[in-house]
Amino acid sequence: LRSTNEFFFLKSVLEILHKNKGLMVFMSHGRFTEQSRLYYSLRNLIKSAFSRQTPALVSLFWKNSFNYLDFYINATLSYDIEAPKNARHKIHFPHVITPKTKHDVFSPVIEQMTDIFMTGNIYARDLSDYCHDKNIKKIPSLHKIGSPKSDYLFNKKVNRGEFLKNIGLDPNLPTVFYAPTWNQEASIPTWLEHILEIPDKYKVNLIIKIHPGAYINPKSKRFSGGVDWKTFFEAEHLRKKRIYNALNEDSAEFVMVSDIAITDISTIWIEFYLLRKDIIFLDIPDFFKKYEKNSLGEFRDTYGYLVKDVYEMNGLIEAILNKTFAKKTPPFLDNELIYNKGEAAQAAFNVIEKLYKAYAS
Repeated sequence: LRSTNEFFFLKSVLEILHKNKGLMVFMSHGRFTEQSRLYYSLRNLIKSAFSRQTPALVSLFWKNSFNYLDFYINATLSYDIEAPKNARHKIHFPHVITPKTKHDVFSPVIEQMTDIFMTGNIYARDLSDYCHDKNIKKIPSLHKIGSPKSDYLFNKKVNRGEFLKNIGLDPNLPTVFYAPTWNQEASIPTWLEHILEIPDKYKVNLIIKIHPGAYINPKSKRFSGGVDWKTFFEAEHLRKKRIYNALNEDSAEFVMVSDIAITDISTIWIEFYLLRKDIIFLDIPDFFKKYEKNSLGEFRDTYGYLVKDVYEMNGLIEAILNKTFAKKTPPFLDNELIYNKGEAAQAAFNVIEKLYKAYAS
């Protein structure tokens, strides 16, 4: 695991494995463990996820010292990943539904994997394009799994009033959810000041969920812009403005209780789309000068509303809240985005069980 986001993506599958008495060893990437704040957050998340019965073995430090592993599962294909050679199956389980940009979640590490659990047809298409463009010779076995994290959206219910009250927000007000990605060319540097004005301007709650990469190193210009975002969002004046920072928390319940999403290019837009909620995309032209679009192309103004400046954003928020805008009916994309809608965790377990039984018997 490299981030709390990755844990949340795998959580429901891990719960099924644990319920079926699978022995789990948790490993955290070296760079991640160097950041003690995130390391302890991840450790606490694991403990809380299995609070009723702790896994037989939990170790957050990977020393490649196990003589044998049935399965090695990772959630990222970072260039510096080294899959253990003593694992029979090396499974990549992506922590996103689609790549954010062309090739951004792929690397030559693909050739170290034995299996890839694909989220949907769009992911499969982008994976195929990457392997072709980068001349990847060794293609792992591909499995149509889906997005276990998204199962929650279809299978669970959240008491909106209680949830918002518990995090200090007003359950009687509309709720806006701002989820930017972490790249420096994304929306935080140019849009955040105006985002923070939304609660007072429109009398709404504001939930903010910044990518965990922005918290890794507060001194790093690349990761955080040189800002300690945890401390920044703990400021008393922000809490009084009905602003809540969802730090190291799963997004699913926040998505379910929110009315409007605001993002730049974060793939969290897909969760809002699957629930048919209004999505405002903030224009980030500098980002697309550096990064190519994924196979969806320019999707933002098709599946949401692309705004070029603060004036357009404010006007759209007001229109949505007052129900005075022409609501879009975006194309149906669910079956292209995710396989096994609402049942992906079980689908993943079924494949793992099948792979195990194929040689254990």
